[in-house]
Amino acid sequence: MVMEEEVYFKIKSIRKKQKMTLKNMSEKTGFSVSFLSQMERGISPITMTSLKKITTALGIPMKILFTETETREEYYRSDSHEALHGLQKNYKYIRTLSGRFPERIMDSFFLVMEPHATGFEAGNHDGEEFYYIVKGCGIFIIDGCEHEICAGETIHYPSRKTHLIQNREDEALEMICVITPLIF
Repeated sequence: MVMEEEVYFKIKSIRKKQKMTLKNMSEKTGFSVSFLSQMERGISPITMTSLKKITTALGIPMKILFTETETREEYYRSDSHEALHGLQKNYKYIRTLSGRFPERIMDSFFLVMEPHATGFEAGNHDGEEFYYIVKGCGIFIIDGCEHEICAGETIHYPSRKTHLIQNREDEALEMICVITPLIF
């Protein structure tokens, strides 16, 4: 399991090795110096969208922040789950649904959102996103239009459209997500 403190420590360490100040990173990401400082100290949680902006500013792939096994798996193995906790409060990512090989172009993971989780920030980026709802109902807000997607249903959209996901229910929302480009 990867904990948020490990990711935040790596971000700060890489930033310092590159002799980049918080002000420089703020200019490159559009985030305030205060937010970046709090994030590096583990006070402010961070979304995957924000994490992507930070790694782009640092000129590194996001996967550098996460521990990888040395084994390349070109197939999914049910015993190889690795959960990411704490990057966003009320979310858990299980990221090893995808194989690990150089030519791959998509990432897949299992995402669990706690009841009433609305912490994703609206964002957009190149690529596509596909979700299959395993349990519960989620609200996908895409370019301002709300779509309620429930267990057994799917949604697929271009990621360049501004989007966010919310769980307004009293139960956890569990879903399988397949996205491009690669995150991990």
